Amino acid sequence: WPALLALWAVEPPVVVGLVAAAVVYQLGRQRLDPGDRSKPRLFLGGLAVAGVALLSPVAVYAEALLSVHMAQHLLLVLVAAPMLVGARPGEALLAGLPARAASVLRAVGRSGLVRALTSPLVAWTVFAATGWAVHFTGLFDLAIRNQHVHAAEHLLFLGSGLLFWVPVAGSQAMSHPLRLVYLALAMPQNTFLALAIFSAGRPLYEAYGELGRTWGPSLLDDQRQGGGFMWIVGDLTLLVAVLAVTARWATADAGLELDDEEQQVS
Repeated sequence: WPALLALWAVEPPVVVGLVAAAVVYQLGRQRLDPGDRSKPRLFLGGLAVAGVALLSPVAVYAEALLSVHMAQHLLLVLVAAPMLVGARPGEALLAGLPARAASVLRAVGRSGLVRALTSPLVAWTVFAATGWAVHFTGLFDLAIRNQHVHAAEHLLFLGSGLLFWVPVAGSQAMSHPLRLVYLALAMPQNTFLALAIFSAGRPLYEAYGELGRTWGPSLLDDQRQGGGFMWIVGDLTLLVAVLAVTARWATADAGLELDDEEQQVS
């Protein structure tokens, strides 16, 4: 374990990107509201989870084991992405940038393309299509063989995850009932994808076989572990999100009832 935990993948672009995002965000928060400490913790925590997925031993062993590769993707899509979106960092990030860059990004954010991408139907479709396209085309094998494609794959998963969570936790989130439907529909989609990988009778990704690994599970067992991990952890994470939205809905209704009672008394 000491040797394993010491295996970190130092990827300069990833390190620079994470540090730059943290610095710009903190500068923006200081300019906007230095007293608020809850959202910074959520945003910086999301960056930390992304760092674990992309730099820690998880990233190192993802190169050799499909099951760990699956864990890496789930960390990006179902842990880091909702934390980053839930922090609602847009204004803080813009406030931390030079005025000209912030003005350009605001214009981009108001564009029709961005509004279309963040619409619930498009965001959900992109999220679902990304999983199927990566795992059932040659892209997954290509990512194992080519580091640049692998980096692009990480960006694709994180980007699709951010899009997926915007209608749930973003500043323009849907109503609570629609959020529940949106999340509930994602669960069977995740299950079908995971079971398609889990139940395959042969190794799906030739690139792992080309590595000549002489330790650990067989290629097929590793693939089944990866599919099982996606199924169980993915569905449980989405279930937690459903329960969280349900709790928020109940709290909001209770608050409205309390307001109505206070108005009647007054």
